Amino acid sequence: MSTLAGHIATARLPAAHSFVSGALCHGGGREFATSHPGDGTWLATVQEATPQFADAAVREAAAAQPAWAATSPHQRARVLRAAADLIEAQSVRLAHLVTLDNGKTLAEAYGEVAVAAAHLRAAAGWAATLEGSTLPADGGTLRMTFREPVGVVAAIIPFNTTLVFAAQKAGPALAAGNAVLLKAPEVSPLAAPVFAGLLTDAGLPPGLLQVLQGAGEVGRRLAEHPAVTMVSFTGSTAVGRQVMRSAADGMKRVLLELGGKSANIVYADAALDAALHATVGGIFRNAGQRCFSGSRLLVEEPVADEFTARVVELARSIRVGPPFDPDSQLGTLISAAEATRVHVMVQEAVEQGAKVLAGGEPPDGAFYAPTVLEVAPVNPPDIVYQEVFGPVLTVQRFSGAEQAVALANDSPFGLVGGCWTRDLDRALTTARRVRSGYFWINSYGALALDAPIGGVGLSGVGRELGRLGHEAYTETKTVIIDTASADAPRWY
Repeated sequence: MSTLAGHIATARLPAAHSFVSGALCHGGGREFATSHPGDGTWLATVQEATPQFADAAVREAAAAQPAWAATSPHQRARVLRAAADLIEAQSVRLAHLVTLDNGKTLAEAYGEVAVAAAHLRAAAGWAATLEGSTLPADGGTLRMTFREPVGVVAAIIPFNTTLVFAAQKAGPALAAGNAVLLKAPEVSPLAAPVFAGLLTDAGLPPGLLQVLQGAGEVGRRLAEHPAVTMVSFTGSTAVGRQVMRSAADGMKRVLLELGGKSANIVYADAALDAALHATVGGIFRNAGQRCFSGSRLLVEEPVADEFTARVVELARSIRVGPPFDPDSQLGTLISAAEATRVHVMVQEAVEQGAKVLAGGEPPDGAFYAPTVLEVAPVNPPDIVYQEVFGPVLTVQRFSGAEQAVALANDSPFGLVGGCWTRDLDRALTTARRVRSGYFWINSYGALALDAPIGGVGLSGVGRELGRLGHEAYTETKTVIIDTASADAPRWY
């Protein structure tokens, strides 16, 4: 079936959209509609979680967590692997659901499903391998550390890759023995409860993964709740600040992956063909709605004309179209309002001196064409410093590595970066000097699930993925055994 009705039937939209006590349910609060960004077709009416409903969900999670923490880590791993198997087995349904929910192309949605399953498998691998240590000690004592779960985690996820972030946060938290309250994004609410249902089908006991629907107030209530011991948030820097404030009174552990305005540096000696396709994919995948998009292209003067012209040609050739059309290479932004916001930013940049090389036309609903803006390296427009979260690339020229690094670091953000060169010394020097938490050399955009990612500056606090990302969901406890206490001198 190729009609939208057929795609909706394939997705099997859930009838209720919170998930508590191991089952789909309604949150009892205000109702809001969610629609397909591709054409505005109504998909569902969702009920927000009331404060009372949210409090009850937190209490149940807190009650369920100790038994899960006491469960063998090998059993926790088995549940996560079984859930990954179910996700892959239902990839057709889930990909259709993601595309309806988000507006990305169906091909990108299949990729999201695969990554979500991979996250759960990676988390399963860490469940039984998070280690403590023994410490050098004087005679008569034994000193050691243990990794223990933090308790109840509030995970607040963004709309751009809902399924991936649900797995990226719930997987490590559950692997470590925690319970999770997942706050679904209001503008793409449908995938998270289905994800939770699959975890339950895989054997996760009720109460350990709860999904709540609603706007920012629901997330704030979770962050402030005294039974919540950690908040893991991915989203904008502005909301990240609010999360920190909400968590501050309870001295909760906070993990924040926030905005980015990342530089992708192309030196004159780079392999330009490889750099070209990675540069275009690095900004225009998922319609530019990725925190680690390479939204700033810095290109060295000797190849600036040639490389920029090729980027523009490739950007203009990208087929923007309905998300379910197999010929579409770029779907929609999350909403028409977001596309309009992006266009306003482009218009303001033009008024401040930017030159439009591709795109820049008014949006068609939620569709916005890939846009390339040439900007000056000195006194550039505001858009160089602002996260657009849309398919907009700025291009700046530079002369030499010193200027490249200076331009890359001329940003309040510091999430990721990248450079392209055949000179290994220059590549490593650039990687070390650019202020970011993650950096690619002769590549851009592929995340490694065994390597930590996170930002500096306005791009966040803490790390996800890899050992550091999994340890983030644990507390370290030190235990000292005095084997000679009977011979110890009295304190007085």
